[in-house]
Amino acid sequence: MSTHELPRAQRTSLAYLSTIVSRLGLEGLTEIMSAEGLSRSQFTVVSALAEFGPLTQGELADRTNLNRGHLVGYLDQLAAREFLTRTADPQDRRRNIIELTEAGRAFTRRVTAAEAENEERTFAMLTLGQREQLRVLLRAVIDGETPDAAEPRA
Repeated sequence: MSTHELPRAQRTSLAYLSTIVSRLGLEGLTEIMSAEGLSRSQFTVVSALAEFGPLTQGELADRTNLNRGHLVGYLDQLAAREFLTRTADPQDRRRNIIELTEAGRAFTRRVTAAEAENEERTFAMLTLGQREQLRVLLRAVIDGETPDAAEPRA
């Protein structure tokens, strides 16, 4: 799709354009996850656990912005694949601690590498500096803060 084919209202709309770019990037990630038999939300779960370490289900829901009810289903599916374990929190037996297994860490590394390749394809026409600038600006919009151009990629 070329933006030249769009009506001016859409061609100049930041919301519309960012939605189209998001769809382009997510199509690739969806394909990667479909090949693994999992969803993007499940990728979000394992990515959070890989980055933050063991978390309670509540902390995991908060860190991933996933619906707590849906999270249980994602965890069940990931546990069935032996990508994570759930153990009772020794300080509060009513809570579970979620932790990646070695298989879960290997899966996360594999999918993270595939997602980096997907991002490279999606944004290949931009220089590395432009990509970083876009990343900083998008984070600023999401966080409601003035962008810091020196912010490193996390």
